[in-house]
Amino acid sequence: MNNSNKSLLYKLDPRTKMLMLLGFIIGGVLIQDPIIVLVLLLGVIAIYVKIGLTERLKKLMGTIWIAMILLFLLNFPFVKPKPGEEILLYLIPPDHVPVAISNLAQGIANALRFAFFILVATLLTETTPTADLVRALVKLKMPPEIAISIGIAFSYIPVLVKEFETIIEAQRSRGANFETKNPLKKIYLLIPVIVPAMFISIIRGREIAKVIEARGFMYDPRNRTYRRELKLKMEDKGMIILTFVFVICIAILKSKGYLEYTSTLEYLIRR
Repeated sequence: MNNSNKSLLYKLDPRTKMLMLLGFIIGGVLIQDPIIVLVLLLGVIAIYVKIGLTERLKKLMGTIWIAMILLFLLNFPFVKPKPGEEILLYLIPPDHVPVAISNLAQGIANALRFAFFILVATLLTETTPTADLVRALVKLKMPPEIAISIGIAFSYIPVLVKEFETIIEAQRSRGANFETKNPLKKIYLLIPVIVPAMFISIIRGREIAKVIEARGFMYDPRNRTYRRELKLKMEDKGMIILTFVFVICIAILKSKGYLEYTSTLEYLIRR
């Protein structure tokens, strides 16, 4: 809790943090070079450690690594090497699903980008109360019905991860074994976890809808008042400026042909 009182990230206006999230997403989409994406990912990891969310980070990475492996492997059947590029190997011998530097770099970038997006989005929900998210969206002239839906969706991410972990522990207590080095077998073993997790999510969604209706949110939501009004401070304005500078710099570099999948690697080879 002490970290939350000292960290700038906790003190920022939720609108500022949402704009920063949008800027990171735009930058993550434009940046294709896996080395630069890795640098961004390490930067976000450093923020988790700095503000005292190390345990949360470990749990997240322990959950999303399977999806990262899947994204990496599913890249090769759909992305072909560049014409004339040297083939490193074939995933399906003798000559099916070729792997070259270009699609290998793209597969790594896609996996790292997925982890980057998840960590950044979770960072927003971990440092911003749901009520502040809803209030920020309403301030941005979004319909209150949509605002509360998005706010609940963001806040439900850590709840869903926690329920996923609880189901895994429950299945282990019944004798299930999820320890395997084979990623495909790992996915198959997780089916008894994914199905009840989806079922619980549907039930939880219905309960949330009933609670919202019982508390009278749908009665004139546009004219609701809030105890604390949001105001942009000096640090908010500074972070907004830095976010715009970051996105503009990334867009300029992208337009000049940099930030491609093998840009950094080709530069290092030329050096």
